[in-house]
Amino acid sequence: MIKIVAHRGWSGKAPENTLAAIELALAESAIDMIEFDVHLSKDGVPVVIHDHTLERTTNGKGRVNQHTFDELRQLDAGSWFAPEFKGETIPSLEEVLKLAKGRCKLAVELKTKANNYEGIEQKVIQKVHQYGMGDQVVLSSFDHDSMKQANEVDSSIATSLIFFGKPTLIWEQLQYTGAISFSINHSFSSPAFINEMLDKGIDVGIWTVDDPETLQKIVLAHPNVRITTNHPDRLLTVIKK
Repeated sequence: MIKIVAHRGWSGKAPENTLAAIELALAESAIDMIEFDVHLSKDGVPVVIHDHTLERTTNGKGRVNQHTFDELRQLDAGSWFAPEFKGETIPSLEEVLKLAKGRCKLAVELKTKANNYEGIEQKVIQKVHQYGMGDQVVLSSFDHDSMKQANEVDSSIATSLIFFGKPTLIWEQLQYTGAISFSINHSFSSPAFINEMLDKGIDVGIWTVDDPETLQKIVLAHPNVRITTNHPDRLLTVIKK
């Protein structure tokens, strides 16, 4: 069965990685998982934003980790999307966990890069346990060393590897890092490769797909994967057809 993953919340209808986008996704019962991204502020607070810099999705400037959490909270993270979202802020991880507790599974992507967020794994896992959400959260990253570290911190929290291209020795990589699943860009999702992974019992995700025609092709070719999309409504329409 297809599992629907809302990318950065319902980012087709609200500014990505804001509480507004998360709440919209939580309101749709057909959504199986909500994906969002986490950085650390200058003072070590896990915050929810995609880019390493502030310019694209806020009225701020510079790198996320150059600002304290209080400074980040002063920024407008909604107006760039639409005027009605003026005043949306950069959420903390804690706020998202509080909002989603008991309502939907969460895919938390750690935006580590060359060890720029030392200790992020420990901080995120601590927050997850603080709210008793160990079975509701999957950690993921393009930085596979980060996922290995997360497993070393606490192997009870599920982890997932993200790939852009088609990886080799993927079974070995999963075993080495302790991850139980992976996600791959849709342009590399050949039926033979995906079916091979599914036959091995690996949980497979495909990201990020918004075009209805492409969604239909993937649903027909891979009826047992996770599909990440900015527009869950489009995927729901395809599935119903």
